[in-house]
Amino acid sequence: MSELLPEPYGIEPLTTQRVVVKDSQAKLKDYPHLYTAGSEPLAVEEIRITALGTGYPARRGQGCAGFMAELGNGDVFIFDTGAGTNLSFNHMKVPYHKATKFFMTHYHIDHIADLIVYYDFGQSNGRLEPMNVYGPAGEKPELGIEALVENIYRLAAWHDRTKFGNLDKRGFEMKAHQFEPDQAREVYNENGVKITAFPVPHGIYGAVGYRLDYGGLSMVFAGDCEPSTITVENSQNVDVLIHEVFNPPQMYVDKLGWTEIQAKIVAWTKHTAPEAAAKVFSRTNPGVAMGFHSMIAPGTPQPILDGIRSGYDGPVVIAQDFTVINVTREQIVTRMVEFEPAPFLASDPEYMASKGGAEPDPSVMHGLPEWLEKTTIGIPMIDDFKKELAERGMR
Repeated sequence: MSELLPEPYGIEPLTTQRVVVKDSQAKLKDYPHLYTAGSEPLAVEEIRITALGTGYPARRGQGCAGFMAELGNGDVFIFDTGAGTNLSFNHMKVPYHKATKFFMTHYHIDHIADLIVYYDFGQSNGRLEPMNVYGPAGEKPELGIEALVENIYRLAAWHDRTKFGNLDKRGFEMKAHQFEPDQAREVYNENGVKITAFPVPHGIYGAVGYRLDYGGLSMVFAGDCEPSTITVENSQNVDVLIHEVFNPPQMYVDKLGWTEIQAKIVAWTKHTAPEAAAKVFSRTNPGVAMGFHSMIAPGTPQPILDGIRSGYDGPVVIAQDFTVINVTREQIVTRMVEFEPAPFLASDPEYMASKGGAEPDPSVMHGLPEWLEKTTIGIPMIDDFKKELAERGMR
């Protein structure tokens, strides 16, 4: 048996090595044992990667897939938006106006479900610029990111109609950036950040992984995939390689009641077994190999690590929600976020002021039909306020 991991859902990350030293001659920063959200400004050449969701299916203690990368230049990138990931984002003290760059690996619902939730909450919490959503094309037009964004607008039609005019129209804009997933290609290059998308095998054509390079630092989020030589080619010399590692099939039989053949089809032919992930890690030798997309519960991480150790002996992290990794030129440090159960959302008055503040447009407002409005039960101070709004043309 390999080294033992701690039990999940504690203050210790599920890792074989909390600190990986890249430069033994450098003076290393001493990070607090736990990361307190919003408390640590990043150095210019630094990346902070937070696991917003790491499992399947979503449970209270573990959302579906999604990771956030905060960079020292102020940029924030979100890779996949599975169910529960927006809830985790709300704990991280990152204002919504920074959640404007989304990179979707594929369109299984457990990877996209919260995209519309970001769309919703950003409108009322300070986002005054478009959501830019990057994603692959599919075999047919209806299978790409352009169609997905168009359908989100359709799904949100009633929602949007109730809010038009009360909220700034800039918060309702979503831009799709579609690319062909037939080869590795640069899909983003701004502000010193380059993101490369590369095809991965996952069910049908139209799934990708992403590599982010910034200031000599790098990460790969491979998304859902079987182990692939293309992933290996695009993950060379990477600081953090985030690659799915499914639980052994027997766990799904024992805990979820799946049949053995169903468990093996899912864990072995659509996703990546620990022993298969070991082959990817050993051929890329990342600074840290992070496995995600497994069900984390007491007793489940150890078999995953044991399977990885069948063919890889480097630093390993088994991701659970709120695992955070800081990457600098000197070191890679893995911690857990100090969890606050009910934080308020982060706001940024300076950003709002720089955009001229929120600008409602009463001309596009929609309200109740008169007969339904008359059924509301009046409260004097609220009735007075409604009259004031009507006098201003805001009702």
